[in-house]
Amino acid sequence: MATDSDPFVELGSFLNATEAARLALQFEIGAPLSVAIREIASARREQAKLLLIAAGLTPRDCGRAVSVLRAVAGAKSVLRDVTPVWTMPGHEANTGRLTAEFHRIVGEARQSVTAATYNFQNNSQMRRALKAASERPGVVVTVYVDARVAKAASVKAQLPRATVYQSAVLPSGKKVVSHAKFVVVDHELLFITSANFSYPAENLNMEFGLLLRDSALAASIEATMTSKHGSLYELVPTAP
Repeated sequence: MATDSDPFVELGSFLNATEAARLALQFEIGAPLSVAIREIASARREQAKLLLIAAGLTPRDCGRAVSVLRAVAGAKSVLRDVTPVWTMPGHEANTGRLTAEFHRIVGEARQSVTAATYNFQNNSQMRRALKAASERPGVVVTVYVDARVAKAASVKAQLPRATVYQSAVLPSGKKVVSHAKFVVVDHELLFITSANFSYPAENLNMEFGLLLRDSALAASIEATMTSKHGSLYELVPTAP
């Protein structure tokens, strides 16, 4: 029976679906471990390397390594553990979990956080969680906001180490309204919410969201947002 010290258990727990799939591809094309491991964020590479070696998953046994890594990727791509996340006003607030859940998942980010919101206020506690994440080594934070409502230049000033995009203006002159509200952590944990990044939404309003783990859906969302750079979103530069 596998125990917590089993290298396969530890590796399966450590890698997310994207990492496992990328490692499998590198091994399949014949890349040495020193090259394949570059698919892992720098802050996590050494631990991943040690776990791969402990499990005997190296290019020397390519077929076995690829099979195990694809199994990890497949298992972690399966939708599971859908959790409702609420904010409620007044005396009902004891059932609200929005801010606590946001802080938890963003605080546990090991590689990346991608967040989109319509409004982004200075008093948002979720903003502070994003700032802390952006300052951790190896964590890439990307934020999408509505250019008119969220004051994108101010958001960039508050999150200097994050990459911030704002909704663009179409060639017709019409301004794009960016009303999407979600957070993707480490390319697999997805939080979809009705709440803006604001004190009322986090503490006073009636808001609802879903927290789920689905790497395929998370990757699709991030890829869609990236594909809209230059058309629906424009990069907010760092102030000179």
